[in-house]
Amino acid sequence: MRHIFTALLVTVVTISTPYAAETSSSKENLRISHDIGRYQLFQGSYTTIDLKYRQASSSYNAVFLLDTATGNVKRYVNRIDEDGRYVETWLPTDITPQTDFKK
Repeated sequence: MRHIFTALLVTVVTISTPYAAETSSSKENLRISHDIGRYQLFQGSYTTIDLKYRQASSSYNAVFLLDTATGNVKRYVNRIDEDGRYVETWLPTDITPQTDFKK
């Protein structure tokens, strides 16, 4: 009886292992197929307005990344920061209101 139970347990574990691996890989494939076409690149321009010092505006050309699932838009930036390091990143384009009113 003990040998039958052990054989049955080994059989169940051996048979269920490929199905478990297949399920996780199929979930990954489903996620990847869902993400195909999700992100789109666009070329465009944006304008900044300096209200503090010169009270002037400047226009720039840029590359934008649109996430069609969420509607978020990011702008590609590459520059050298204050510490002399080269920085490449995507910056969000949403406007954050400043609540610091100094007079």
